[in-house]
Amino acid sequence: MSKDLNEFMMENSESLDDFFSEMMKDSSYRQAYQAEMNRLSSAAALVEAREAAGLSQQKLAEKAGVPKTTVSRIERGQNTSIDTLTKLANALGQPIVLTIGPVATSKS
Repeated sequence: MSKDLNEFMMENSESLDDFFSEMMKDSSYRQAYQAEMNRLSSAAALVEAREAAGLSQQKLAEKAGVPKTTVSRIERGQNTSIDTLTKLANALGQPIVLTIGPVATSKS
């Protein structure tokens, strides 16, 4: 990346959307951004499913037979295995749905 956010904002009166649009032209930034979004979207999916089930991290961990620290770690976006995700999904009574491909984005 050639500029950081502060430099960019000092030199331009453009919005953050313009900054990120410019940054997305850089392939290394775009790859890092996509990797982070993938990690965080899977973490958010687990949080949403757990909360929809009305379970705390501790209760989900107990139902799945995994340590609470595992649930917490996954919800922070850290690495896990398909086996662990399967245990959590089974405890939530939900299937695992894996999609690899373009994500539809909505513009508000």
